[in-house]
Amino acid sequence: MLSNETRHFDLAMIAEMPSILRTKLTGSLVCLLVVWMSILGMSGCHSTSSAVRIGAVLPLTGSAAVWGQNAKMGMDLAVQEINADGGINGRNVDVLYQDSQSDPQTATSALQELITAQHIQAVIGDIASSSVLAMAPIADRNQVLLLSPGASNPEISNAGSYIFRNWQSDALEGQLDARYASSALRWKRVACLYVNNAYGAGLEKVFADTFKGLGGEIVDEAPFPQGTTDVRAQIASVAAAKPDGIYMPGYPPEMAVALKQMKETGVSVPILSVQAFDDPEIIKLAGNAADGVVYSIPKPPDPSDPVVANFRSAYSKAYGKQPGVCSDTGYDALRIIAWAFEQGASTGPEIRDKLLSLKNFPGAAGPTTFDSHGDVTRQFIFRRIENEKVVDAPVSTE
Repeated sequence: MLSNETRHFDLAMIAEMPSILRTKLTGSLVCLLVVWMSILGMSGCHSTSSAVRIGAVLPLTGSAAVWGQNAKMGMDLAVQEINADGGINGRNVDVLYQDSQSDPQTATSALQELITAQHIQAVIGDIASSSVLAMAPIADRNQVLLLSPGASNPEISNAGSYIFRNWQSDALEGQLDARYASSALRWKRVACLYVNNAYGAGLEKVFADTFKGLGGEIVDEAPFPQGTTDVRAQIASVAAAKPDGIYMPGYPPEMAVALKQMKETGVSVPILSVQAFDDPEIIKLAGNAADGVVYSIPKPPDPSDPVVANFRSAYSKAYGKQPGVCSDTGYDALRIIAWAFEQGASTGPEIRDKLLSLKNFPGAAGPTTFDSHGDVTRQFIFRRIENEKVVDAPVSTE
Protein backbone atom coordinates (compact mmCIF):
# COMPACT_ATOMS: atom_id res chain seq x y z
CA MET A 1 0.00 0.00 0.00
CA LEU A 2 1.29 3.51 -0.84
CA SER A 3 2.09 5.96 1.97
CA ASN A 4 0.24 9.27 2.27
CA GLU A 5 3.42 11.09 1.20
CA THR A 6 3.72 9.03 -1.97
CA ARG A 7 0.07 9.55 -2.87
CA HIS A 8 0.42 13.34 -2.36
CA PHE A 9 3.59 13.37 -4.49
CA ASP A 10 1.88 11.50 -7.34
CA LEU A 11 -1.08 13.85 -7.31
CA ALA A 12 1.23 16.88 -7.30
CA MET A 13 3.14 15.56 -10.33
CA ILE A 14 -0.08 15.01 -12.22
CA ALA A 15 -1.25 18.54 -11.42
CA GLU A 16 2.00 20.03 -12.89
CA MET A 17 1.75 18.10 -16.20
CA PRO A 18 0.43 19.68 -19.41
CA SER A 19 -3.36 19.49 -19.61
CA ILE A 20 -3.48 17.02 -22.55
CA LEU A 21 -1.04 14.63 -20.86
CA ARG A 22 -2.78 15.11 -17.55
CA THR A 23 -6.14 14.28 -19.13
CA LYS A 24 -4.77 11.14 -20.80
CA LEU A 25 -3.05 9.96 -17.64
CA THR A 26 -6.08 10.65 -15.49
CA GLY A 27 -8.27 8.84 -18.00
CA SER A 28 -5.93 5.87 -17.96
CA LEU A 29 -6.03 5.75 -14.19
CA VAL A 30 -9.81 5.87 -14.25
CA CYS A 31 -9.92 3.05 -16.80
CA LEU A 32 -7.57 0.97 -14.69
CA LEU A 33 -9.72 1.65 -11.66
CA VAL A 34 -12.91 0.64 -13.52
CA VAL A 35 -11.27 -2.55 -14.80
CA TRP A 36 -9.98 -3.40 -11.32
CA MET A 37 -13.40 -2.80 -9.77
CA SER A 38 -15.03 -4.93 -12.48
CA ILE A 39 -12.63 -7.76 -11.76
CA LEU A 40 -13.40 -7.53 -8.06
CA GLY A 41 -17.11 -7.41 -8.80
CA MET A 42 -16.99 -10.44 -11.04
CA SER A 43 -14.96 -12.44 -8.58
CA GLY A 44 -17.38 -11.53 -5.82
CA CYS A 45 -20.37 -12.76 -7.84
CA HIS A 46 -18.71 -15.77 -9.35
CA SER A 47 -19.36 -18.26 -6.55
CA THR A 48 -23.07 -17.42 -6.45
CA SER A 49 -23.65 -17.32 -10.20
CA SER A 50 -21.74 -20.55 -10.79
CA ALA A 51 -23.46 -22.50 -8.00
CA VAL A 52 -26.03 -25.14 -8.84
CA ARG A 53 -29.18 -23.59 -7.39
CA ILE A 54 -32.11 -25.72 -6.26
CA GLY A 55 -35.34 -24.32 -4.88
CA ALA A 56 -37.26 -25.62 -1.87
CA VAL A 57 -40.81 -24.88 -0.71
CA LEU A 58 -41.36 -26.49 2.68
CA PRO A 59 -43.65 -25.98 5.70
CA LEU A 60 -41.01 -24.57 8.03
CA THR A 61 -43.77 -23.15 10.22
CA GLY A 62 -47.38 -24.19 10.77
CA SER A 63 -48.97 -27.53 11.62
CA ALA A 64 -46.79 -29.54 9.21
CA ALA A 65 -43.58 -27.81 10.31
CA VAL A 66 -42.18 -30.88 12.08
CA TRP A 67 -41.97 -32.65 8.72
CA GLY A 68 -40.75 -29.59 6.84
CA GLN A 69 -37.96 -29.07 9.34
CA ASN A 70 -37.06 -32.77 9.17
CA ALA A 71 -36.83 -32.58 5.38
CA LYS A 72 -34.76 -29.40 5.55
CA MET A 73 -32.27 -30.98 7.95
CA GLY A 74 -31.94 -33.97 5.64
CA MET A 75 -31.44 -31.68 2.64
CA ASP A 76 -28.90 -29.51 4.47
CA LEU A 77 -26.93 -32.62 5.37
CA ALA A 78 -26.90 -33.73 1.72
CA VAL A 79 -25.73 -30.28 0.60
CA GLN A 80 -22.91 -30.27 3.15
CA GLU A 81 -21.74 -33.69 1.99
CA ILE A 82 -21.93 -32.84 -1.71
CA ASN A 83 -20.09 -29.53 -1.36
CA ALA A 84 -17.43 -31.08 0.90
CA ASP A 85 -16.88 -33.70 -1.81
CA GLY A 86 -16.24 -31.10 -4.51
CA GLY A 87 -19.78 -30.15 -5.43
CA ILE A 88 -21.48 -31.00 -8.72
CA ASN A 89 -18.82 -31.09 -11.41
CA GLY A 90 -16.83 -28.59 -9.36
CA ARG A 91 -19.78 -26.32 -8.56
CA ASN A 92 -21.26 -25.92 -5.10
CA VAL A 93 -24.93 -26.62 -4.41
CA ASP A 94 -27.04 -23.75 -3.08
CA VAL A 95 -30.61 -24.33 -1.83
CA LEU A 96 -33.03 -21.39 -1.85
CA TYR A 97 -35.59 -22.12 0.86
CA GLN A 98 -39.11 -20.72 0.98
CA ASP A 99 -41.53 -21.27 3.88
CA SER A 100 -44.98 -22.42 2.72
CA GLN A 101 -46.26 -21.98 6.30
CA SER A 102 -48.35 -25.16 5.76
CA ASP A 103 -50.62 -23.05 3.53
CA PRO A 104 -51.33 -23.76 -0.19
CA GLN A 105 -51.67 -20.08 -1.16
CA THR A 106 -48.37 -19.19 0.49
CA ALA A 107 -46.77 -22.20 -1.22
CA THR A 108 -47.87 -21.03 -4.68
CA SER A 109 -46.52 -17.53 -4.04
CA ALA A 110 -43.22 -19.01 -2.91
CA LEU A 111 -42.97 -21.16 -6.04
CA GLN A 112 -43.74 -18.17 -8.27
CA GLU A 113 -40.92 -16.25 -6.57
CA LEU A 114 -38.44 -19.07 -7.22
CA ILE A 115 -39.48 -19.38 -10.87
CA THR A 116 -39.88 -15.75 -11.94
CA ALA A 117 -37.30 -13.98 -9.79
CA GLN A 118 -34.70 -16.71 -9.31
CA HIS A 119 -35.20 -18.71 -12.53
CA ILE A 120 -34.98 -22.00 -10.66
CA GLN A 121 -35.42 -25.17 -12.73
CA ALA A 122 -35.91 -27.74 -9.95
CA VAL A 123 -37.83 -27.32 -6.69
CA ILE A 124 -38.12 -29.72 -3.74
CA GLY A 125 -41.48 -29.53 -1.96
CA ASP A 126 -43.96 -29.36 -0.51
CA ILE A 127 -44.63 -31.88 2.25
CA ALA A 128 -48.37 -31.18 2.40
CA SER A 129 -50.45 -32.65 -0.43
CA SER A 130 -52.71 -29.60 -0.59
CA SER A 131 -49.71 -27.37 -1.27
CA VAL A 132 -48.31 -29.71 -3.93
CA LEU A 133 -51.66 -29.83 -5.72
CA ALA A 134 -51.83 -26.03 -5.64
CA MET A 135 -48.26 -25.66 -6.97
CA ALA A 136 -48.50 -28.40 -9.61
CA PRO A 137 -50.18 -26.36 -12.40
CA ILE A 138 -47.61 -23.56 -11.98
CA ALA A 139 -44.65 -25.95 -12.11
CA ASP A 140 -46.11 -27.81 -15.07
CA ARG A 141 -46.91 -24.65 -17.01
CA ASN A 142 -43.39 -23.32 -16.51
CA GLN A 143 -41.74 -26.71 -17.11
CA VAL A 144 -40.08 -26.66 -13.69
CA LEU A 145 -39.40 -29.99 -11.98
CA LEU A 146 -41.24 -30.32 -8.66
CA LEU A 147 -40.16 -33.20 -6.40
CA SER A 148 -42.07 -33.76 -3.16
CA PRO A 149 -40.45 -35.70 -0.30
CA GLY A 150 -43.71 -36.08 1.62
CA ALA A 151 -46.98 -35.50 -0.28
CA SER A 152 -49.24 -38.53 -0.65
CA ASN A 153 -52.63 -37.55 -2.12
CA PRO A 154 -53.57 -39.88 -5.02
CA GLU A 155 -54.44 -36.93 -7.29
CA ILE A 156 -50.76 -35.96 -7.41
CA SER A 157 -50.11 -38.96 -9.68
CA ASN A 158 -51.91 -37.12 -12.49
CA ALA A 159 -51.10 -33.54 -11.48
CA GLY A 160 -48.63 -32.96 -14.32
CA SER A 161 -45.66 -34.35 -16.20
CA TYR A 162 -43.21 -32.31 -14.11
CA ILE A 163 -44.56 -33.46 -10.73
CA PHE A 164 -42.62 -36.21 -8.93
CA ARG A 165 -42.50 -37.54 -5.37
CA ASN A 166 -40.19 -39.95 -3.57
CA TRP A 167 -43.03 -40.65 -1.15
CA GLN A 168 -45.71 -43.27 -1.66
CA SER A 169 -49.26 -42.44 -2.74
CA ASP A 170 -52.20 -42.67 -0.35
CA ALA A 171 -53.78 -44.96 -2.92
CA LEU A 172 -51.35 -47.63 -1.74
CA GLU A 173 -51.26 -46.85 1.98
CA GLY A 174 -55.03 -46.37 2.31
CA GLN A 175 -55.73 -49.69 0.61
CA LEU A 176 -53.27 -51.58 2.81
CA ASP A 177 -54.68 -49.90 5.92
CA ALA A 178 -58.19 -51.02 5.00
CA ARG A 179 -57.07 -54.58 4.37
CA TYR A 180 -55.21 -54.66 7.66
CA ALA A 181 -58.23 -53.30 9.55
CA SER A 182 -60.43 -55.95 7.98
CA SER A 183 -58.16 -59.01 8.10
CA ALA A 184 -55.70 -58.48 10.98
CA LEU A 185 -57.80 -56.32 13.32
CA ARG A 186 -61.11 -57.99 12.37
CA TRP A 187 -62.97 -54.68 12.36
CA LYS A 188 -66.44 -54.62 10.81
CA ARG A 189 -67.48 -51.08 11.72
CA VAL A 190 -65.05 -48.17 11.42
CA ALA A 191 -65.32 -44.45 12.17
CA CYS A 192 -62.93 -42.10 10.39
CA LEU A 193 -61.43 -39.15 12.29
CA TYR A 194 -59.13 -37.19 9.97
CA VAL A 195 -57.54 -33.84 9.19
CA ASN A 196 -59.68 -31.98 6.66
CA ASN A 197 -57.17 -31.28 3.91
CA ALA A 198 -55.90 -33.04 0.80
CA TYR A 199 -53.70 -35.36 2.85
CA GLY A 200 -56.27 -36.53 5.38
CA ALA A 201 -59.23 -36.54 3.01
CA GLY A 202 -57.26 -38.45 0.38
CA LEU A 203 -56.28 -41.20 2.77
CA GLU A 204 -59.76 -41.39 4.30
CA LYS A 205 -61.46 -41.77 0.92
CA VAL A 206 -59.16 -44.56 -0.26
CA PHE A 207 -59.49 -46.34 3.08
CA ALA A 208 -63.28 -46.00 3.18
CA ASP A 209 -63.78 -47.16 -0.41
CA THR A 210 -61.49 -50.16 0.07
CA PHE A 211 -62.92 -51.09 3.47
CA LYS A 212 -66.50 -51.03 2.16
CA GLY A 213 -65.37 -53.12 -0.80
CA LEU A 214 -64.16 -55.72 1.70
CA GLY A 215 -67.59 -55.89 3.32
CA GLY A 216 -66.95 -53.41 6.13
CA GLU A 217 -69.08 -50.44 7.17
CA ILE A 218 -68.02 -46.82 7.68
CA VAL A 219 -70.27 -45.70 10.54
CA ASP A 220 -69.04 -42.10 10.84
CA GLU A 221 -66.77 -39.64 9.05
CA ALA A 222 -65.57 -36.76 11.23
CA PRO A 223 -63.05 -34.33 9.72
CA PHE A 224 -61.29 -31.77 11.91
CA PRO A 225 -59.61 -28.52 10.79
CA GLN A 226 -55.88 -28.38 10.25
CA GLY A 227 -54.31 -26.56 13.18
CA THR A 228 -57.21 -27.18 15.56
CA THR A 229 -56.72 -27.48 19.32
CA ASP A 230 -60.18 -28.89 20.07
CA VAL A 231 -61.43 -32.19 18.62
CA ARG A 232 -63.99 -32.95 21.34
CA ALA A 233 -67.05 -32.57 19.09
CA GLN A 234 -65.62 -34.97 16.50
CA ILE A 235 -64.57 -37.42 19.21
CA ALA A 236 -68.11 -37.42 20.63
CA SER A 237 -69.50 -38.06 17.15
CA VAL A 238 -67.31 -41.09 16.38
CA ALA A 239 -67.76 -42.52 19.89
CA ALA A 240 -71.54 -42.30 19.56
CA ALA A 241 -71.37 -44.43 16.39
CA LYS A 242 -69.92 -47.30 18.47
CA PRO A 243 -67.26 -48.42 15.97
CA ASP A 244 -64.93 -51.38 16.34
CA GLY A 245 -62.09 -48.99 15.65
CA ILE A 246 -61.13 -45.48 14.49
CA TYR A 247 -59.08 -44.72 11.39
CA MET A 248 -57.10 -41.52 12.03
CA PRO A 249 -54.91 -39.93 9.35
CA GLY A 250 -53.55 -36.53 10.39
CA TYR A 251 -50.58 -34.42 11.41
CA PRO A 252 -48.71 -34.90 14.71
CA PRO A 253 -50.00 -31.77 16.51
CA GLU A 254 -53.68 -32.42 15.84
CA MET A 255 -53.45 -36.19 16.35
CA ALA A 256 -51.76 -35.60 19.71
CA VAL A 257 -54.60 -33.25 20.66
CA ALA A 258 -57.18 -35.85 19.63
CA LEU A 259 -55.49 -38.64 21.60
CA LYS A 260 -55.17 -36.57 24.76
CA GLN A 261 -58.79 -35.40 24.54
CA MET A 262 -59.97 -38.99 23.95
CA LYS A 263 -58.20 -40.03 27.13
CA GLU A 264 -59.65 -37.04 29.03
CA THR A 265 -63.19 -37.91 27.92
CA GLY A 266 -62.85 -41.64 28.52
CA VAL A 267 -63.05 -42.75 24.88
CA SER A 268 -60.99 -45.93 24.53
CA VAL A 269 -61.77 -47.13 20.99
CA PRO A 270 -58.82 -48.83 19.20
CA ILE A 271 -57.04 -46.59 16.68
CA LEU A 272 -55.33 -47.29 13.37
CA SER A 273 -53.21 -44.44 12.04
CA VAL A 274 -50.80 -43.72 9.22
CA GLN A 275 -47.12 -43.08 8.54
CA ALA A 276 -47.30 -39.61 10.07
CA PHE A 277 -47.58 -41.34 13.43
CA ASP A 278 -44.05 -42.68 13.09
CA ASP A 279 -42.48 -39.31 13.89
CA PRO A 280 -40.97 -39.29 17.42
CA GLU A 281 -42.53 -35.87 17.98
CA ILE A 282 -46.02 -37.32 18.36
CA ILE A 283 -45.13 -39.42 21.44
CA LYS A 284 -43.53 -36.33 22.98
CA LEU A 285 -46.77 -34.43 22.39
CA ALA A 286 -49.28 -37.16 23.28
CA GLY A 287 -47.39 -39.07 25.97
CA ASN A 288 -49.11 -42.26 27.15
CA ALA A 289 -52.28 -41.23 25.33
CA ALA A 290 -50.56 -42.66 22.24
CA ASP A 291 -50.31 -46.14 23.77
CA GLY A 292 -52.17 -48.79 21.80
CA VAL A 293 -52.20 -46.93 18.49
CA VAL A 294 -51.31 -49.10 15.49
CA TYR A 295 -49.95 -47.38 12.37
CA SER A 296 -48.62 -48.19 8.93
CA ILE A 297 -45.19 -47.25 7.60
CA PRO A 298 -43.19 -48.17 4.51
CA LYS A 299 -40.90 -51.09 5.18
CA PRO A 300 -37.71 -49.55 6.60
CA PRO A 301 -34.58 -49.81 4.47
CA ASP A 302 -31.90 -52.32 5.40
CA PRO A 303 -29.91 -50.71 8.25
CA SER A 304 -26.77 -52.53 7.07
CA ASP A 305 -26.96 -50.77 3.68
CA PRO A 306 -23.93 -48.41 3.63
CA VAL A 307 -25.97 -45.45 2.32
CA VAL A 308 -28.62 -45.91 5.02
CA ALA A 309 -26.08 -46.47 7.81
CA ASN A 310 -23.93 -43.50 6.79
CA PHE A 311 -26.97 -41.22 6.59
CA ARG A 312 -28.26 -42.18 10.02
CA SER A 313 -24.83 -41.81 11.60
CA ALA A 314 -24.18 -38.44 9.97
CA TYR A 315 -27.67 -37.15 10.83
CA SER A 316 -27.31 -38.12 14.49
CA LYS A 317 -23.87 -36.53 14.65
CA ALA A 318 -25.06 -33.31 12.98
CA TYR A 319 -28.32 -32.83 14.91
CA GLY A 320 -27.98 -34.89 18.07
CA LYS A 321 -31.09 -36.96 17.35
CA GLN A 322 -32.41 -39.72 15.12
CA PRO A 323 -33.97 -38.87 11.74
CA GLY A 324 -37.71 -38.17 11.81
CA VAL A 325 -40.40 -38.56 9.16
CA CYS A 326 -39.24 -36.96 5.88
CA SER A 327 -35.62 -36.59 7.04
CA ASP A 328 -34.46 -39.40 4.77
CA THR A 329 -36.74 -38.54 1.83
CA GLY A 330 -35.63 -34.90 2.03
CA TYR A 331 -32.02 -36.08 1.95
CA ASP A 332 -32.74 -38.38 -0.99
CA ALA A 333 -34.69 -35.71 -2.90
CA LEU A 334 -31.71 -33.37 -2.80
CA ARG A 335 -29.35 -36.19 -3.81
CA ILE A 336 -31.61 -37.20 -6.70
CA ILE A 337 -31.81 -33.65 -8.10
CA ALA A 338 -28.03 -33.32 -7.69
CA TRP A 339 -27.58 -36.58 -9.60
CA ALA A 340 -29.63 -35.19 -12.49
CA PHE A 341 -27.39 -32.12 -12.65
CA GLU A 342 -24.31 -34.33 -12.50
CA GLN A 343 -25.66 -36.18 -15.54
CA GLY A 344 -25.66 -32.94 -17.52
CA ALA A 345 -29.25 -31.81 -17.02
CA SER A 346 -29.81 -28.09 -16.47
CA THR A 347 -33.40 -27.36 -17.51
CA GLY A 348 -36.71 -28.61 -16.16
CA PRO A 349 -37.38 -30.91 -19.14
CA GLU A 350 -33.86 -32.35 -18.95
CA ILE A 351 -34.13 -32.97 -15.20
CA ARG A 352 -37.53 -34.62 -15.70
CA ASP A 353 -36.14 -36.96 -18.35
CA LYS A 354 -33.25 -37.94 -16.08
CA LEU A 355 -35.62 -38.78 -13.21
CA LEU A 356 -37.79 -40.92 -15.47
CA SER A 357 -34.67 -42.89 -16.46
CA LEU A 358 -33.58 -43.37 -12.84
CA LYS A 359 -33.51 -46.98 -11.62
CA ASN A 360 -32.98 -48.07 -8.00
CA PHE A 361 -31.23 -44.90 -6.88
CA PRO A 362 -29.43 -45.84 -3.63
CA GLY A 363 -30.93 -43.64 -0.95
CA ALA A 364 -31.36 -43.22 2.79
CA ALA A 365 -35.01 -44.28 2.45
CA GLY A 366 -34.09 -47.24 0.26
CA PRO A 367 -33.83 -47.62 -3.52
CA THR A 368 -35.86 -45.13 -5.59
CA THR A 369 -37.35 -45.71 -9.03
CA PHE A 370 -40.04 -43.44 -10.52
CA ASP A 371 -42.89 -44.76 -12.66
CA SER A 372 -44.41 -42.87 -15.61
CA HIS A 373 -46.52 -40.80 -13.18
CA GLY A 374 -43.49 -39.73 -11.13
CA ASP A 375 -44.52 -42.02 -8.26
CA VAL A 376 -42.60 -44.57 -6.19
CA THR A 377 -43.89 -47.86 -4.81
CA ARG A 378 -42.92 -49.24 -1.41
CA GLN A 379 -43.86 -52.20 0.79
CA PHE A 380 -45.63 -51.49 4.09
CA ILE A 381 -45.54 -52.88 7.62
CA PHE A 382 -47.51 -52.05 10.79
CA ARG A 383 -46.27 -51.04 14.22
CA ARG A 384 -47.78 -50.35 17.63
CA ILE A 385 -47.09 -47.96 20.52
CA GLU A 386 -46.74 -49.58 23.95
CA ASN A 387 -45.58 -47.70 27.08
CA GLU A 388 -44.67 -44.73 24.88
CA LYS A 389 -42.33 -46.93 22.84
CA VAL A 390 -42.57 -48.41 19.36
CA VAL A 391 -42.93 -52.18 19.42
CA ASP A 392 -39.92 -53.74 17.71
CA ALA A 393 -41.78 -56.61 16.03
CA PRO A 394 -43.86 -55.21 13.15
CA VAL A 395 -46.59 -57.26 11.51
CA SER A 396 -45.96 -57.52 7.76
CA THR A 397 -48.73 -57.20 5.19
CA GLU A 398 -46.87 -59.31 2.66
